[in-house]
Amino acid sequence: AILVQGPRPPAPPQAHSGNRSPAGAGCKAMRCSAALLAAAALAGLARLSAGSNDVGKSFLKENAGREGVVTLPSGLQYKVLRSGEGADHPTADSPCECHYEGRIAQNWPSGETFDSSYDRGSPTTFAPNQVIKGWTEAMQLMVEGDKWEMYIPSELGYGDSGSPPKIGGGDVLVFTMEIIKIKGGKKPASKCDVKTLEKCSDKEKDYIAKQKEKGKDKVEAEKRRLEGMRSQPMKEDKLSWLNARIKLLGKMKDEL
Repeated sequence: AILVQGPRPPAPPQAHSGNRSPAGAGCKAMRCSAALLAAAALAGLARLSAGSNDVGKSFLKENAGREGVVTLPSGLQYKVLRSGEGADHPTADSPCECHYEGRIAQNWPSGETFDSSYDRGSPTTFAPNQVIKGWTEAMQLMVEGDKWEMYIPSELGYGDSGSPPKIGGGDVLVFTMEIIKIKGGKKPASKCDVKTLEKCSDKEKDYIAKQKEKGKDKVEAEKRRLEGMRSQPMKEDKLSWLNARIKLLGKMKDEL
């Protein structure tokens, strides 16, 4: 899996044994000195700071205009394939049981995968803070049952060094991921009941009241309008409120 232990940068997705170390062949897992591990971490961070290659940049630019694709300030892009019923997001250190598969952008949408829990026949468990930066960010925005497609710039993945032989330097990564179960700490997503208004914030209550006056057809139209805005660059607080409104409208549509 795409795990990182201690101060090491992320291991290659296909290196399930966990024995590879960026400090070099002479530094075996769990036997490195603190100095070597620190050097490895710094070297890894330097590599990860490089930008996406030209193919990746072109892919991300075109992909940003595709329907339903959201671009975050970090450069991470995602598309919601399925919205889950979970009420909480995982905390950074919360183990999550997930299914995923990954391709480089050149092989998207149906080419060769470089790693797949689906192919192995069983999900994998890891925490957001144990994986590549793109996953760390995305997982903490998801709830149980969510299935997303993620488009990860090189600097949020494996950087200029890549992960040979299947991931080249600067490659953009495309993952499909679903969170099956959050096994550890959680932080609440909105639990607002649009019918009773229980557990709704004042902001949510005001929004619901205004939308209910418009009727079902206009609620559905507003939901489609907001979903179309997901592809626009915006600050995280605005994106969070946008997603919250879309969820509220989805609940309201079923109640009206």
